Amino acid sequence: MKKLIIILTTAVLTACGKESGNTGVMKEDTATVSADTPKETTYRYVAEDGSSAHVAFGEATEGKYISIRSNNKTIRVKHDSQTDTGDVYREHDITVTSNDSLVVIDQGGTLIELKKARGQ
Repeated sequence: MKKLIIILTTAVLTACGKESGNTGVMKEDTATVSADTPKETTYRYVAEDGSSAHVAFGEATEGKYISIRSNNKTIRVKHDSQTDTGDVYREHDITVTSNDSLVVIDQGGTLIELKKARGQ
């Protein structure tokens, strides 16, 4: 009698664990990527005092922008114009000028120069 109960219990437990259907078919991934997702390219820049900043150049539906992050603070400035030497970004009293290896931030008359880090 004990053997019969043990056999029936194991049969029921193993039958409950099986998944019915074709297990070779993969489920469909429902994740979608929105067309509004901004495209960003991030580089590391270094200031003259040795502090570093992450500079992201991006493009969203409202236009190009630059995002500068340092010391857990981020500023995001919209693209204003393009010159022979690079791009100019302006918003309120902040003007950011960028070319390939140099980003200059002018905030209320204070200039901050960031140079692209080695290996970037």
